[in-house]
Amino acid sequence: MMRPVLAVGFLLAASVSAVAQTPFYQGKVLTLLINYGVGGNADTEARVYQRHLAKHIAGKPDIILQNAPGAGGFTAMNMLGLGINVKPDGYTAGYFTTSAIAPLIDDPALKVKYTDFQMIGGARGWNIVYARKDIVPGGLQKPEDLVKVKSIYLAGYSRASSHDTRLRLAMDVFGLPYTVVTGFPGTAQINKAMLQNEINLTGSSLPGYMTQVVPQIMNTGVGMPLFQYPVVGANGEPAGNPALERQGLETMDKVYFKAFGKKPSGPKWDALLLMSDIGTQMQRGIMLPKTAPKEAVDALRAAFNELSKDEAFIEDYKKVTSEEPDLVRAEDLDPLFVRMAKVDPAIKKVLRDSIGNE
Repeated sequence: MMRPVLAVGFLLAASVSAVAQTPFYQGKVLTLLINYGVGGNADTEARVYQRHLAKHIAGKPDIILQNAPGAGGFTAMNMLGLGINVKPDGYTAGYFTTSAIAPLIDDPALKVKYTDFQMIGGARGWNIVYARKDIVPGGLQKPEDLVKVKSIYLAGYSRASSHDTRLRLAMDVFGLPYTVVTGFPGTAQINKAMLQNEINLTGSSLPGYMTQVVPQIMNTGVGMPLFQYPVVGANGEPAGNPALERQGLETMDKVYFKAFGKKPSGPKWDALLLMSDIGTQMQRGIMLPKTAPKEAVDALRAAFNELSKDEAFIEDYKKVTSEEPDLVRAEDLDPLFVRMAKVDPAIKKVLRDSIGNE
């Protein structure tokens, strides 16, 4: 007499088990929210992730991209962190160019903190400063000729962005006159302005530099690279990307030494080196809102960690950006956040003053 009840119970248990084992992203769409415009560095890289990430996510969701440029990358970060037109359900993740300065100075334009997100992973990245050759009389022949400049027009994204702040500090360290032209939505627009001689100096992360700046600015003879921003090396001294140095692209401190016969020093240099080090260690970050389900976080972290072993992803990334991906696991980013929380107040003051000065 109990067999029908047992059968029903068995079927219910099996149904519950099947639901429990259904991958979180199965039959779903994952949106990657990008904080810069179409054609920019972050957008270019995100499209490589779009092609390869899903195959490592349990359930293999479709992945679409959504660009939300503005406020130097803060618009998209605020959207995701505050849940503005974005549900914190795990189906929207940020693919963000991170800011090394905003969290250090509690920038009011950034309404969220990194602790308002759950990190999925990050990527290291190097940045290069370049200029039009005609920025100095007679044309640039070598990077240290920059000290002969009479008028610099810097191109940036927003006054409080790491990009703009690093450029301002670099020019301050060199003691050069400059005017900032900011508000550009992406690399493509900046390069167009440089070709039209509306600006004459700016910077770019390495993927954008290789894929856009080299063919548009360098190969056409319009501009030349000046230096790469250094990081803090193992011995505490400035260090650069060895591959770039082998190509003859030296770090800023070496160009400064050739120009002035001494090493750069002072609070602005210290602040710039710190910013560059933090920004290079986590140039891009993939994040979910803090309230996203654990199943979503676990699934995306596992998938991200598999990318570092995915030869197809690596080759595609190299083809598109001309460099190998340098991925950082979520757990390896924790020391960086601890370091950001312990920055010298004097350096914070330099950074705040840099943003406040017109």
